[in-house]
Amino acid sequence: MPGPGRPKQNSHGGDHDWHRRLLEKSPDITTALDTDGTVTYVSAAVDRILGYSPEEVTGRRAEEYVHPDDRDAVAETIDGLAAERDGSRTVQIRVRRADGSWCWLESRMRSHPDDVIEGILVTSRPVSERKEREAQLLTTKERMKMALEGANLGIWDWDMVTDEVQRDELLTEMLGYTPAEMGEHLRDWEKVVHPADRTRHDEALADHVQGRTPYYQCEYRLKTKSGDWKWVRTMGKVVEWDDEGAPQRAVGIHQDIDDRKRAELALKEEREMFTEGPAVVFKWADAEGWPIEYVSENVEDVLGYAPGELQSESVSFADLVYEADFDRLLKEVAEQRSGDDSRINPKPYRVTTADGDVRWVLEHTKKIDEGYESGYFLGYLVDITERKQHERELAARERKYRNLFEDTRDALMVFDRDGYIDCNERTLELFGVDSADSFLKYTPWELSPPKQPDGTESREAALEHVEVAFEEGEAFFEWVHERADGTAFPAKVKLSRFEYEGEPALHALVRDITERKEYERRIEEQRDNLDVLNRVLRHDIRNDLQLVTAYAELIAEEWNDKALLDHVETVLENAEHAVELTRTAREMADVMLSSADELEPIDLEDVFDNEVEAVRSAYPDAVVTVESSVPAETVEASSMLGSVFRNLLKNAIQHNDKDVPEVTVSATTRAETVVVRIADNGPGIPAEQRDAIFGKGQKGLESSGTGIGLYLVETLVESYGGSVRVEDNEPDGAVFSVELPRVT
Repeated sequence: MPGPGRPKQNSHGGDHDWHRRLLEKSPDITTALDTDGTVTYVSAAVDRILGYSPEEVTGRRAEEYVHPDDRDAVAETIDGLAAERDGSRTVQIRVRRADGSWCWLESRMRSHPDDVIEGILVTSRPVSERKEREAQLLTTKERMKMALEGANLGIWDWDMVTDEVQRDELLTEMLGYTPAEMGEHLRDWEKVVHPADRTRHDEALADHVQGRTPYYQCEYRLKTKSGDWKWVRTMGKVVEWDDEGAPQRAVGIHQDIDDRKRAELALKEEREMFTEGPAVVFKWADAEGWPIEYVSENVEDVLGYAPGELQSESVSFADLVYEADFDRLLKEVAEQRSGDDSRINPKPYRVTTADGDVRWVLEHTKKIDEGYESGYFLGYLVDITERKQHERELAARERKYRNLFEDTRDALMVFDRDGYIDCNERTLELFGVDSADSFLKYTPWELSPPKQPDGTESREAALEHVEVAFEEGEAFFEWVHERADGTAFPAKVKLSRFEYEGEPALHALVRDITERKEYERRIEEQRDNLDVLNRVLRHDIRNDLQLVTAYAELIAEEWNDKALLDHVETVLENAEHAVELTRTAREMADVMLSSADELEPIDLEDVFDNEVEAVRSAYPDAVVTVESSVPAETVEASSMLGSVFRNLLKNAIQHNDKDVPEVTVSATTRAETVVVRIADNGPGIPAEQRDAIFGKGQKGLESSGTGIGLYLVETLVESYGGSVRVEDNEPDGAVFSVELPRVT
């Protein structure tokens, strides 16, 4: 039997030899690999291309010849093919020649789990020349890119007929987008123009198109992918016109001028601050520590130091600089002094006041000589502490908002009356949309079926909700949305109005409530089934049992046979027990069908008196004592409050081991509740069983009840917002305390 990966012999020996000769003549290297990557066959082309004889390579691991950086890719490809049947993949790898140099090969690998090859067949051809050309092109492109980047330039070409725009990557990377994210039309570009700059941008473009200016030029802000704003200078010119004089094509450049523009604006702001607010003027020597030669009188108002104190040799300007900022300030001053400009404008830094407070200042300084070798600095400081605090608060709010925006599991989006502006990743997942750009092309009602479940048109209903949110500040409603693939899902939607870049906009939160709706449907179905059962228990079964009881009593009255009367007594006892079961089951169904919305004020005294009298009648041998009249209080409960006391009173008598069961009832009014205590002289309840007795189906060994009486008690009391507990009675028995909320 041939080994793995080795070409097999077959009945067509002549055909096999013919195929082998064909492989030997092929200009490509044909290699057979075992599943572990061992070479079991290689064609003669390996000598011409790599300088090895087939015998040198056969039996060795293929990875020995592969460049170390490419071995993982080869191993991953082989592992992938090993898991497939008749699969193929193509990789480009570097293989070592016999002389030690590297040769690029394009290798097509194909798995052959058949009767010809048990392993992987690899066909390889050299692509080194092509790789070299690609490298040369890449080098040329990189040089061009570096030149454009050095000038902060990006090129654009606008087809004014189709509105399509071609842009180089530098143009979109300037803002952090990919070309696909940026879009292919001018309107995509215009979407990122700052609202405050849009009119200026549009007017500059219109002036050129209408021939009022020789070229289009404008400085404005564009929104980056990270949400910041970048200043850009755009220049362009219409280069093609049709026969009627309509513009057809325009070309131009974008230049990143963010640093320069911000510097200009900062200088303008600083000058305005200098003219409008207090500035402390300093003159200090260009020497170590910057000794202070002069300081204006208002330094005491701003920094708390007396001018004479700072102008003494005991305090230098360096002593005022906050320690954590000093090294950075020293470095910035040195860097700016190394240039030709005599002005020094470091970034804002902190100083320490006379009473130890830390303040932010903005410095504007100019180097002056005055004939001295060392020279002097003359400048002024502006206190910008409040501004820095405001900036930090804004930045913190922005970070917090962005984190919440992206981390929440709800779909969040921002839109105005013109359409969507932004959305988070959960939005794309929920609506099945590939990218934010694709989602932003929808209107708020397009991802909805034509009509909502109530029959209203989705578009009209959506517009109505949007207007309500704009006018009243928010709107909250349920909605049926539709994903991009057409599948619908129910959702809760909340719209909230806020200011977005100076304009009113809406923040939308969409929560998928498919699971909740399915749960509500199941609960409603269960309630319907339970309601049917409740009606059967109330009417049919109870009527049949009462009929059985009546006939049994009739037989007992007319027949004097003792044996028959014993049987009749058994029938009556079991019928009464069955009646009790139907009553308990009916109460259980009532509890399950009730809701918090059904609670109402209930007169405690009337309910309790009725239940005490009913128990006294049912158990004449027991002694039921009311220590004091139940207070005339109103509690928040339902019509089933009586079953709470009925179950507790019967429980105290039925589970009593004394010849004469005794039950004592008392009630106490508190500030917000009423506590009813039912005490008995029975065997009591061990501490370790007190929690278990309120469980569904829990009952004593001698009990003939259903085991759910106390479970119903706790369920009902807790649904009223109250509580029930059990404790020891003295000297014997147990005390059940029911605490119910008062209606004040």
